[in-house]
Amino acid sequence: MAEKIPLWELHGKAIGIDLSGWVCDSENFNQNNSQKNMYLRNLFFRTYNLLLIGVIPIFVLDGEAPLLKYGAIEKRIGGNKGSMKTHIVRKRLNSFQKQCELLLNIMGVTCVYSPGEAEQLCAILNKNGVVSGIVTQDSDCFLYGARVVYRNFNTSGNGSVDVYCMESIEKKLNIGRNKMIALSLLCGCDYDEKGVKGIGKEIAIKFLQSLDDDVVLDRLRQWKNDTVLNSVVMDIKSQTNEIKLELKIRNKAMENKNFPSEEIIEEFLKEPNYPKVSAKWILPDINAFINFALTKLCWEREYAINKFLPLLTRWHLMYDDKFQANILMTEIIKKRVNKGIKCYEIKWNNYEITTIEPQKAVQRRYLNEVSIFEDMHTTSSKKVKKKVTIHDRNLSDVTNKLSSINISTKHEKSKKIIEAKNKIKGPLDQFIIKEKINDESLTLSDFECDSVDLDLSNIINGIIT
Repeated sequence: MAEKIPLWELHGKAIGIDLSGWVCDSENFNQNNSQKNMYLRNLFFRTYNLLLIGVIPIFVLDGEAPLLKYGAIEKRIGGNKGSMKTHIVRKRLNSFQKQCELLLNIMGVTCVYSPGEAEQLCAILNKNGVVSGIVTQDSDCFLYGARVVYRNFNTSGNGSVDVYCMESIEKKLNIGRNKMIALSLLCGCDYDEKGVKGIGKEIAIKFLQSLDDDVVLDRLRQWKNDTVLNSVVMDIKSQTNEIKLELKIRNKAMENKNFPSEEIIEEFLKEPNYPKVSAKWILPDINAFINFALTKLCWEREYAINKFLPLLTRWHLMYDDKFQANILMTEIIKKRVNKGIKCYEIKWNNYEITTIEPQKAVQRRYLNEVSIFEDMHTTSSKKVKKKVTIHDRNLSDVTNKLSSINISTKHEKSKKIIEAKNKIKGPLDQFIIKEKINDESLTLSDFECDSVDLDLSNIINGIIT
């Protein structure tokens, strides 16, 4: 159900990101890696790439986990409800989250705490149009109301990402949000990992597809006292395949007196109050990052500046209307192309490092400087073209001169001279021959060869010079 798209298609969009998902991914990957604070390093580079392609990320941090989830947490870590082990795990995750929040604030990126689970607020922001999509590994986001989910970021080359759209799921599978909640009740979710014993996804989906999305949850609620189903239980002949399937699922579900769980339904459908979220990128703090990188990432000062400066310069070009960044372009060095985008290589005051910036972004902030650079570049190009034109014209002249030479006439003149030489008898004859040569514009070489030998290289050089 996923569509793979290039990362650049996210340009200009705000996206919500479940921070805990990225932290857990990095920590799992880093189990056999000795590098310090890998989760912070990965967070920096992932966010860095998004910002430079024009994406505005909004990171959502976990609030207090719902009571429903504590049972699932205990099972995952092998502890008992309320055990010290659970407390330590939550405390460790909160510590990671605080360090990530500090880094993101330095980068100028918005962070917001969810009243509950991070994927819940991500989904609400997406449903309400604050963000265009969300980044999370938790499928429960669709149950909370998410419409577009991004997964499997790949930043190598031009980059790509997998996109899951609820609209596509609804059309292809005939499964809407309420049906997904019903599916979680039947097959399990974060708050009830078991679901209904003996009911798999294929059977559950087949049953749910026969119902309308807006009535499915009430249908599950009515199973306990459904007079229609009760009346056909004994009348086997009147049972259709759909009724047989529903009876099979209902019988297994009714083994649990609490089915369907109203707590789970309420968790997914409620929309808690949350703080106002602004989708914007604020001024990055390069000095704070240098200190952070030294202590948390073990990066040297020069390396930290090298990595962070492109964020500061890009923000300056795009948003620094009041010139708060304390940075100015000093020179456009040359034109560049980066991942198919026309760019300039730029030199900045106070920094020896150059950056590669999109031409449109540079033009937005430094229109006059770009105009001057382009004029100079255009003038230089014209001069090169002029030289090429002169050279081409000279070559043309050579061709014309060569074509104008009448070789047959040259031979005839040579023959005449040879005949004249044979007839020379005295001084008077020599004088007459000399005058004849002058009259016919002949040269001394014409007396000394019977054929025409043209040195092309000498002729070409003579014409050009």
